[in-house]
Amino acid sequence: MLNAIQDGTLEPGERLNDEQLTAWLGVSRTPVREAIARLESEGLVEMAANRYTRIASLSGPAHDEAAALLDALHARAIQSAGAVPASARLAAATTARELQGGLAAHDVAAYRALLEATGTLVATIGNALYAATERAVRGRVIFHAAADDAVIDWDGAAKTATALASV
Repeated sequence: MLNAIQDGTLEPGERLNDEQLTAWLGVSRTPVREAIARLESEGLVEMAANRYTRIASLSGPAHDEAAALLDALHARAIQSAGAVPASARLAAATTARELQGGLAAHDVAAYRALLEATGTLVATIGNALYAATERAVRGRVIFHAAADDAVIDWDGAAKTATALASV
């Protein structure tokens, strides 16, 4: 469901129906309800008891707030990259180099890909709490980056890409 939200298959404001989701995903109601609860806790789904369950509306302030935290988490990951397996460092560095042109052009897809590449580096650090927190915050940033009023720090993203390219 997260991928479907992030790629626009499930659109902001779209209502979610448990029965339709179970049929679409080929799973029982329990995992669907657990996923919805997790996505709600991450700010990607909105619920009002007995009224609606829907994909959250895009929000620039939600992006900006989450991006500030994600920047700190990613800066720490890059500082800790020496403890990460060489293959993970190489993959992250290669991706970062490939994205630099897109970031210079203010391409939201490149921005999202940079966040994913840095998130992959975080996942290899070996701290489950850090990785889970980063993953939840990253999901929120990626989703809300499409908001018209999101303030993406393109200079900061370029600096992150440069730092990641040299890990």
